[in-house]
Order: sequence, then structure tokens, then C-alpha cells
Amino acid sequence: MTKVVLKGVFQITQWNEKSYAEHEDGTKQTIASIKQTYSGDITGLAEIRYVMSYQQDTTAVFTGIEELTVTTPEITGRIIFQHNGTFIAGVAQSQFTVIAGSGTQNLAEYIGQGEFTSTENGQAEYVITFNLP
Repeated sequence: MTKVVLKGVFQITQWNEKSYAEHEDGTKQTIASIKQTYSGDITGLAEIRYVMSYQQDTTAVFTGIEELTVTTPEITGRIIFQHNGTFIAGVAQSQFTVIAGSGTQNLAEYIGQGEFTSTENGQAEYVITFNLP
């Protein structure tokens, strides 16, 4: 099995978030719909849905599904990630895994995992490790 490590930055281009539960103690649960562009080792577009839970201290936890369409000349296709992350002190972090069997075209056999950490201006640095058959 061959490992490929890809690094770069994604930029959030759209963020729509709506509460579905708000509580007297200031906590709430929301659903966020996000679009972003990838640059670096991957060129592509992503659409994400996060379910988020905000705590009294303004931290949050989130889980979600990301559909990434890659248009890098060497790698093309679509792949789906499952996210689990946190938002603490203004920084979002997530660990994610490839949903097995979700890849198309060049990504059909890919498995792996990744992570991101937000920086500034709606950007985050990503690292994705794909395991190729």
C-alpha cells in the first residue's frame, strides 16, 4: 500500500448557519452549510454540512459530512469525508476520515484520514493522508 500526504489551504467561500435549538442557559445547536475552495496539493471545491453544539463558554463541537470534488490534473473525482471537530478560543480543528467506497474516478479506491486547523480570514491548513492500493 502506498501513502500519499497532501497539504495546503482551504478558503471558506460561503457559510450559512441556522439554529434548531436554543436554550435559556445560552447553549444552542445549529446546522451549518459551508462551501470552500482547496488550494495547495489539491485543487477543488467542497460542500459541507456540520451539526454543531455551542456551549455556554462559546466553545463548540461539531460533526459533519464533506463532499470534496478534486480537479487537480493528477487526481480527479469526488470523495466524502466524515468530520469530528471542536471550536475553542476562535480556532476550529477537525479530524476526518474518508468514507470507504465514496470515491469516484481516480479517487475510487482511496482510503485515509486528515485534519485541519483554522488560521485567519476563513482559511484553514489541511493535511490529508491517502492510502492507495
